[in-house]
Amino acid sequence: MPDDIVITGVGVVSPIGCGERPFWESLSTGRSGAGAVEGLDTRELSRKIACQVRDPIEVDRSSGRASQLAIAAAREAVHSAGLLPERNPFSNSKPTPLYPPLPRGEAHFARNKKGENGLVEVPRVSIIVGTTMGETEFIENRLGAPAHEWLSTEHAKKILEARPGCLARNVAADLGVTAPAVDLYGACAAGNMAITAARRQLLDGRCDVAIAGGADGFSRLAFIGFMRLRVMAAEVCRPFDERRDGLLVGEGGVMFVLERESSAKARGAPIRARVLGAAVACENYHPTRPHPDGDGLGRATMEALNDAGLTPKDIDYVCAHGTGTPQNDAIEVAVMQKCFPDGVAFSSIKALTGHTMGAASAMEAAACVLSLEQQTLIPTWHLDKVLQPCTLDAVQGAPRRTRVRCVLNNSAGFGGYNSSIVLSAA
Repeated sequence: MPDDIVITGVGVVSPIGCGERPFWESLSTGRSGAGAVEGLDTRELSRKIACQVRDPIEVDRSSGRASQLAIAAAREAVHSAGLLPERNPFSNSKPTPLYPPLPRGEAHFARNKKGENGLVEVPRVSIIVGTTMGETEFIENRLGAPAHEWLSTEHAKKILEARPGCLARNVAADLGVTAPAVDLYGACAAGNMAITAARRQLLDGRCDVAIAGGADGFSRLAFIGFMRLRVMAAEVCRPFDERRDGLLVGEGGVMFVLERESSAKARGAPIRARVLGAAVACENYHPTRPHPDGDGLGRATMEALNDAGLTPKDIDYVCAHGTGTPQNDAIEVAVMQKCFPDGVAFSSIKALTGHTMGAASAMEAAACVLSLEQQTLIPTWHLDKVLQPCTLDAVQGAPRRTRVRCVLNNSAGFGGYNSSIVLSAA
């Protein structure tokens, strides 16, 4: 019987707190990360509120914003997994290498045993960062620049450094590991998709430790784009409420350390949660709109349950995508009612965090891990009157202490991307 894939480390850098404790305290008390937009002149824009990470992040500023968020989250994740126990994950000092570097070409074939060449080989590491925008900072910061600046050698170098794959590469470099490093572009489902890919690599025996999650920096393109699509809230995000008027653009980075259970136990690692199942589905319906029947999200939900060997009745809670947009929330509720005919508790944390793009579903997965540990469901804050028709159990008003054994984390994104993962208590 194959090992379960377990989460041993969690790192959160969010608009409502950096670190697990501040993040959970904000979720529990309803502290929102919404505030006036920083870094973009909004005087001539109709929307002026965003959820940005306002706490200082002391990492190398030569990389872009998305990389900084991913690096800070990865540092906390490996720290909480007991892989770097002696350092502050948010310090600006260069961390001690996670594993001693191997000669070029050796890392791919490393094992937890002494190799034929006499080297003491180390666990194979894989790094996967889900993202929506990638590293757009170096392009966006030059949008109003004269042509000679666009053509400068320095700027061209920055753009090349920010090409696809740079987030995971920068995480690997910061942690001092020689590892396959991949950015996974899956719109707003990217964080879940990265966890799904990491789980598959571990199950297939292609790595021993996976560091996976999602990250996106605040993007002018995303902010103005969502505003032009008329799906942004004026001030407050109210997922699943009759008065909902849209989402709030956010930013963040969330990373996890995943391992096979046997490996985690062998090194005495803390097992935070189990990743029982995962699935990805694509609707191929419209560049920005979900299928009216929620086809992709419904398939991802049921396939994830099937992958986990569970039925809808086994799920105690659904952490919903819940953006706060009129169309998406209504479709998502309809999908959940179809997939959970006997009902299920659900809520969305985007009321507080905003929509953190590629980090969103990873951030929600972190909330799921903490809910499993604390045996507490976080409500959809700002939810007064639940949209109708809805026969499900909308968690609202205050955190709910209850038995939480298995949870489903759902995500959906532009382009028809949908991803679901099933987590259980350790």
